[in-house]
Amino acid sequence: MNILCKRLDRLERNRPAGAYEPIDMAGLDPDVVTRVTAAMADRGFPQSLSDADLQTLVDLANEQGAT
Repeated sequence: MNILCKRLDRLERNRPAGAYEPIDMAGLDPDVVTRVTAAMADRGFPQSLSDADLQTLVDLANEQGAT
């Protein structure tokens, strides 16, 4: 697993229990949103995403205050 996948996994683990708010992807390119949504539906998230998509999600999570 690459470092970006590990970062996303850590962000998910550190989420408060019972407060599962998905990352607000409203500002992302529609193509990225489509790929992320498909990966989640196929249970391939985050491993099936490209490094560029993973970096975009990590950056977004950091902007939204994820730890």
